[in-house]
Amino acid sequence: MVRALTPNSAVAFAVFSFVLYWIAALFVPAIILRDVFNALAFGIAVMIVLTWGPSATRAVRQNADSGEWQLILAIFMVWFIVLCQRSYVVIYNWNGQPESWAALPISGFWPYEYVIAGLLFLAAPGVKGGAIENKAIWTIIAAVAIGSLIAGIVIGASISTV
Repeated sequence: MVRALTPNSAVAFAVFSFVLYWIAALFVPAIILRDVFNALAFGIAVMIVLTWGPSATRAVRQNADSGEWQLILAIFMVWFIVLCQRSYVVIYNWNGQPESWAALPISGFWPYEYVIAGLLFLAAPGVKGGAIENKAIWTIIAAVAIGSLIAGIVIGASISTV
């Protein structure tokens, strides 16, 4: 028997999962939740990278000139970054690595790569025959502007005036 996954059941699953996590957080120590879900995210990322890798390779070979191919590349890229990040976190947390690791440049690399993959996601609906439509360009500009505003506020708030 095959069960259909409808948008409604996917949303219900997501909401149920969100609530279930916070119920578990009432009873399970945060460090255990972190370690368990880091490991699960790693396993999921491995399988997604393996599953989407051939399609991403095909997209690159075919120049990814449509929105569909860009989405495939973005999905692969996000989950490849998740796989790399989860590998780093597992190593970082294993036997307690030095705090100096938190200040390494790699900590800024993860959000940078999410930005790059996010730009692929935002461009994908507007890609037609290798060109990006104006609406998608304005969406990208708006996203960068919002992020820049938040970055400016965060950086400005961290500057000491004393």
